[in-house]
Amino acid sequence: MEAIKSKISVVQERVRRLSGFSEISFESYLKDYTTKDVVERNIEVAIQACIDIARIIIKREGLREPEDNKGVFVVLAENGIISGDSLRFLIPMAGTRNVLVHGYDKVNDTIIIGVLHKHLNDFYTFLREIEERYIEKKQ
Repeated sequence: MEAIKSKISVVQERVRRLSGFSEISFESYLKDYTTKDVVERNIEVAIQACIDIARIIIKREGLREPEDNKGVFVVLAENGIISGDSLRFLIPMAGTRNVLVHGYDKVNDTIIIGVLHKHLNDFYTFLREIEERYIEKKQ
């Protein structure tokens, strides 16, 4: 469980950092390249840590091997470890992570600011579900 708890701490820290930017306007965001870099990197790391949590659980439980990063969340939902609401948030986030890592020249600022303004709590919902639906049941 230590590996999962370590990744949970990473997500919590990255979302905490992001919350400091949650009130920034879209116009200000577009003008400040340092802020854009900080926000994009923290979103990328938070999403990657969520993917890592899912992969650890899948491996430990011997669940179906997913085809890609989006699939890790589908497998967790199929097994009742996360809710449909979390799944609807996390699938697009896995795609966003891929763009941030591999398609960095195609980052959609509207999506990034949307995550910042509307979806930080969705990370906490995912973490709470992992805690309640997986960690607590395994202890």
